[in-house]
Parts: sequence; structure tokens; C-alpha cells
Amino acid sequence: MYSYRIYRDSPVWLQNTLLSARGFVRGALREGAVFRRELDEVLRSQWLDRSALEALQLARMQKVVRFAANNVPYYREAFAKAGFVPDQLASLEDVKLIPFLTKRDAFSAGDQMLAQNFKGPRFENSTSGTTGMSMRVVRDLHSINRESAFNWRQSIWAGAKHGDRRVWIRGDQIVPSKVTNPPFWRFSRADNTLMMSAYHLSEQSAESYIRALEEFDPVFGMAYPSPVLLLARYMISAGRKYRGKSLRGFVTSSETVTGEHRKLVEEAFGCQIFDQYCSAERVTFIGTCEHGNYHVNSDYGYTELIPQGDGTCEVVGTSFDNFLMPWIRYRLGDSVVPADPNYVCPCGRSFPVVESIVGRVEDYVLMPDGRHVFMMSNMLDAIPNLLEGQVRQESPDEVTILVVPVPGKPFDDEDTVARAREQLGDGLRISVKHVESVPRTSNGKLRVVVRAF
Repeated sequence: MYSYRIYRDSPVWLQNTLLSARGFVRGALREGAVFRRELDEVLRSQWLDRSALEALQLARMQKVVRFAANNVPYYREAFAKAGFVPDQLASLEDVKLIPFLTKRDAFSAGDQMLAQNFKGPRFENSTSGTTGMSMRVVRDLHSINRESAFNWRQSIWAGAKHGDRRVWIRGDQIVPSKVTNPPFWRFSRADNTLMMSAYHLSEQSAESYIRALEEFDPVFGMAYPSPVLLLARYMISAGRKYRGKSLRGFVTSSETVTGEHRKLVEEAFGCQIFDQYCSAERVTFIGTCEHGNYHVNSDYGYTELIPQGDGTCEVVGTSFDNFLMPWIRYRLGDSVVPADPNYVCPCGRSFPVVESIVGRVEDYVLMPDGRHVFMMSNMLDAIPNLLEGQVRQESPDEVTILVVPVPGKPFDDEDTVARAREQLGDGLRISVKHVESVPRTSNGKLRVVVRAF
């Protein structure tokens, strides 16, 4: 509705007005009467028992598979090649007869992934490109309204309600890069949201961010984990506590969250992280309930957790709601650790429980012997006086640890190398490089591991 150039060159008061105008338009599209009906439905479906959820999943799988076979060129060809016809899908076990869809398949198919008979508004975005293959994702309005309903259900699990004050710290270009002094945030009156720039956050600006948060006093936050963790580490290192009275939790996504991260946020902010796992393709949704457990939202899509022989499961998802561009048995390239199948969450929902999100498959160090070493965030979390860090692997036999130490605190490079060595072994050369800030991706994400080959 307006170009970024217009927004960038506008005074702060006009930027606030433009954000609010955009918020009103987005709210009308995503949170109108249709959204409210969808939210009512997903608030009911979360309490279905396991057999009712499985019946719901089968009915929606059958619907999307039949639709794709009749209207989407890619699936018509893929199903025929695999010898699959929709009538074979008589139970959830029969899902295994459907061929997998990979990122490369979807990328190569292009417009052949789109329904030929679709009429109506189309909304386009792309994946973050962290796999090196940035893909176009096209959605219909029904999918957007359903997604909004599930996102709000997650916020309700975090103790929020529609209309509450919230803070937003994600990848949006809220403040132009040329700005060097606060405020590094703007206000959208439409959705009562303080929108903070993730690109201007540093140890030097952290105090101004925290004071703005305390003054605004949000009820909950929507954020990438990395900026929240930077603020938490800053407060802990400065010996101060967050003084806002209303904050109930941060709903986070897009980066791996560890137990140590949760402890840091609880210590600094006095609230919980409600992490969620989803993707640009909208095929699976794993969210954190009031008791801190990850749940696979079975009414969102059909999520398969396929054992990989090492205690983890590959995530494969099918979207229920986007009939413009269906994604069926899509291999996300991510892994999770499932919980004990006999575990029953105290929240009372029948959704399957996941113990932890391992992270993107690309988030590993590749060892010379072929091993993939995950969860380098655990190593970074254990380093004393580290504000931010990243492991960069430029070649098969060498890694560099980028570090942003806490200002004024001692930092031991040799200890950092030793901690990395303890996790990686002796097969790699390890060095430490001090930087002013760790580079983000194009949409503001901080990746724990970056491999350049």
C-alpha cells in the first residue's frame, strides 16, 4: 500500500501512521469475521480426543489429496508416476503410499505447484533462503485466515488475548538503517503493537530498548529468540531486572530455543518463552502450551515424525488449508526429538508431545569424518560473558567462532576454544574472532552455524 522508500524517508510520526494504516488493512484481511469463526473452531478442536483428531486428519488429508490430483499439474504427474490414486487413502497409514515432496521438487516445479482452477486473491512470499534455495510460496485468503487463528491460539496459550499490548521484534525493517540514535522502534495503533528493530540492537543500545519496553509494558511479545536473548544477557550482566509489570511471555519462532535460553529469559524478564515451530510453507505447527511442552498441532496439518535411527525424527508435513498451492508430504529438512509416547501433558490436550526442536538440518558443523554435529548453541550458551556468538565453517577442516563479549567483562579465547573442542573433538582447527555484531540473514535471523561450502 506504500513503498519502503516512502516509509524510509518519512518522519517518525508519519512512519507510525503508515504502520498503523498497514495494520488496519492487514487486520481487515486477516482478522475479520472469517478469522473469528476460524479462531472459534480451533479453540474447540484443540480439545478433541485422539480418535476424533485422527478422523479429522484423515478427512482433511483425503480432501486436499483429491483436490491436488484433480487440479495441480505437479501432483497429477507425481501421483501417476508413483502409481498412487486418491481412493487408496482409506486410513492415515495409507499416507505412506503418497510420494514425498522435497524442496528441490517444489523449486523445480514452479507454477506447476499451483491449482489451475483457482480464482481469488493470491498472496506471495518466500522462504528465508537459509538452505540456499529461496522458494516462492503462494497462499490463498482462507490459508491466511486459518494461519492467523492458529497463531492467536498460540498467543492465548501464552496468556494473551486479542487486543493486548504486544511488542514485535522480528525481521521487519521498522527503522531505516541510517538511523543511529533511538528510538529504534515505532508504534502501530491498529494492533496496539510496539514494533522494534532487530537490526539496531546491540550492547550499546540494549538499555534504551529495555526502557522503552518497560514504559510500553507489553502483555506479550512476538520475537525471534536472538534479540530477546541479547536483552536478557545484557540485563543479567548489568545486574538489573526488567521492571515492566504486565509481561506474561514471549512467543518465539524461527531459531532454535534451548533450556538455557529459557532460564536466561525467566531470570531477566521473569516470564516464559512460548516457542513455536512452523515454516513458510505452512505444513506443520508445533507450539508450546501453558506447561512448557511442545505440542504437534494435529488440527493444523498432518505432521509425520519419521525416525532417523539416532533418537531424532525427520519432520514431514502436509498442509490442510492452502488449496492454491498444496504441500503434501513435504520434507522440511528439520528434525525433532519426540517425547515418550506414554507421556500425557497436564494441559489436557491430545496433541502429540515433542521433547525438543533440534533445528534446521543445515545448522550443524560438518566433521572431516562425515559426522554432523548439531546443537552448537549449547556450547555457545556455556561460554562465560558472551553476548552473541556464531560458529562459521569456511572449509571442511576449520571453524571460526565469532564472539561479541559482554562489554567490560573478561573473555577467555582459550577457554572458548576448549569448550568447542570438547564438543567437536580434535578433527578441526578452531579459532576465535571478536566482532562488533554477528551478521544476520537478509530477514534478520541469527543462525547459530553458518557453513560456506
